[in-house]
Amino acid sequence: MKKIGIVSSVFLAHCITAVHADEAINLDELTVTATQNPELKAQEAPVSVDVITSEEIMEKGITTTAALFAHTSGVDAKTAGGSVMPVVRGLSDEQVLILVDGVRLSDERPGGNHILSVDPAQIERVEVVEGSGSVLYGAGAIGGVVNIITKKAPKSKSDTISISGELGLGYESNNNAKSQKAQINASQDNLNFYIGGVNRKTDNIESPEEEVKYSFYDGYTIWGGGDYTSGNWKSSISLWQTKADIGITAPRSFAADYYKDEKHTKADAKLSYRSEDGLLRGFELLAGWQEHNRHRIRQPDASKLVDIRVDKETKSLRGQWVLKPDEMHRVTAGFDLFDEDLTSSRAMDGFPPVIAKFDDVPVISPSSRTGIGVFVQDELALNDQLSMTGGLRYDSVEAKTDGAPAPFFIIEPQPDRDSQLSGELGVVYKIDEATNIYANAGRAFRAPTLIERYFFGPHDGPAQDKGNPDLNPETSLNFDIGARTKGDNYRLSVSLYYNMVDDLIRKILTNPGDPVPQQIYQYQNIADAKLYGAEFDAKYFLNDAWSLFFSGSYTRGEDETENSPLNGIPPAKVRYGINYEKEWDSLYSNLELSAVSAMRQDRIGIGENETPGYTIMNFRANFTYENDIRVSLAVENLFDKEYYDHLSYGWQHLDYASQGRNVKFELNYLF
Repeated sequence: MKKIGIVSSVFLAHCITAVHADEAINLDELTVTATQNPELKAQEAPVSVDVITSEEIMEKGITTTAALFAHTSGVDAKTAGGSVMPVVRGLSDEQVLILVDGVRLSDERPGGNHILSVDPAQIERVEVVEGSGSVLYGAGAIGGVVNIITKKAPKSKSDTISISGELGLGYESNNNAKSQKAQINASQDNLNFYIGGVNRKTDNIESPEEEVKYSFYDGYTIWGGGDYTSGNWKSSISLWQTKADIGITAPRSFAADYYKDEKHTKADAKLSYRSEDGLLRGFELLAGWQEHNRHRIRQPDASKLVDIRVDKETKSLRGQWVLKPDEMHRVTAGFDLFDEDLTSSRAMDGFPPVIAKFDDVPVISPSSRTGIGVFVQDELALNDQLSMTGGLRYDSVEAKTDGAPAPFFIIEPQPDRDSQLSGELGVVYKIDEATNIYANAGRAFRAPTLIERYFFGPHDGPAQDKGNPDLNPETSLNFDIGARTKGDNYRLSVSLYYNMVDDLIRKILTNPGDPVPQQIYQYQNIADAKLYGAEFDAKYFLNDAWSLFFSGSYTRGEDETENSPLNGIPPAKVRYGINYEKEWDSLYSNLELSAVSAMRQDRIGIGENETPGYTIMNFRANFTYENDIRVSLAVENLFDKEYYDHLSYGWQHLDYASQGRNVKFELNYLF
């Protein structure tokens, strides 16, 4: 047995050094999210970081946020039609913090946080920090931080106006998807402006066996902004709006289930200062405003209608200073403020009395949540080989509800407050210029959301969801270690993690013996939970044209209170394939044949289905002519294989298979 283990280890080591991972292993990319140090490379961060660039988004034909995360080890996505929720190391919903240009994305619904409001066409890069990020970003970063950085105008030092931009068209065969996108930039001296937009319209997804009901998308996103630089100072403003009808995968018999005119509007303004000498090296003040308008139409049949509206306004302010008292220390200190207000309404027609009693009862009574956080972080360069990053943060979050008349379960105003101290310590040891090892320990904190405290009434079925004002905040203690190395013809990154979460919040069925319309799923704390696993990415370049790639991830989640598996844990998964790229005088080509293999997921949580293992093949080809005309062709699920995604609501609740063969075509012109 020992001999077999040794042989297996040697074989695995050989495979890792002989293949290359998906392009998400960008060790040379800069990352601002990990430590707020704009000069830090992903290779040098004290945590596991993945960077996805706009080049990769275009090359891979990524048109949805779900596909965006399919190319990052350790990251998956929950889906329910057009709804997408990133899953980082087995944690999801509000446990993964979503930022857009550094501003916390305001996005709340029963079931969790998702990022339908952001379109891949407007993304310049995505930085995923896997593991605790609470010191810099506050409540919610237990599983990780996803920072989406949107496209801006390129800088110009010319006295004359420089115009640039991008035009694009796209088509997908599986769901008859059509898209049109454009961005125009204008730059002169230190002044830059940009405006862009994308329109997408799709039919329902086709699985190999049937049409997936209510999986369509029909909407647009528009964005724009500008910036002005004067010496060391820079001011900028940006805004965007998404408006769409978004299908929600529903039972085959339903008459309708979708979000109608879903709208999310965001604006932010930033003032920053940068210096290369002196004590004060940087200052940033970032103000944000968002309004999110949700409108869900749900019709079990033609005689029944559920009409729910949820409106949320969020204001935020973040300030931070960067001090460099000597060559050893780089200190970042600052504060975060946010204020959110939520109102809702519900109309229910055609239901029996046990359900009809919720007609004209809000899903949440008028509620608000206010938070303040202060933090300090020190990046300490002990010598040329050893560096440390440590930080502390204090957060206080107050939630309040006005209550509503019966049958709402809270009829009087009620406040609830959560406070917590978070901390983090990371170490990076540089073995040589190409290789380092790192370790990180972090304590993170997440306050319950307004949904988790105050929601009441039927949600996705006849049973009722119920908030819990007495919830405790989630806290976690996360450890991870890893190693990264690169050479002339290879790249390698390996990480291990262990995360202990106290008071994990989950919906629990409280009265299973009652008739279904009277059953109540209440948000409750699980005393103990733990998650652990591993991720690896590797690249190997056979020569100047050919390369192989291989990456994988494994997560295991345990409910220690019930001694059972946690819900929503993705199966072990590997990605591998071969890539060819060649550049001639005026033409660049990139071809790739890849596969994704997922193991059978039979360690399932309460109410989950076991999911069979699968392997699907994908092909893509990209051609760029004279750096301005780009043509992309991709065939996903090349052999039209029937398979099931463990994290899909359509599979877990409705027995829908995942998307069948999909031929994608994109034409882009850059000027």
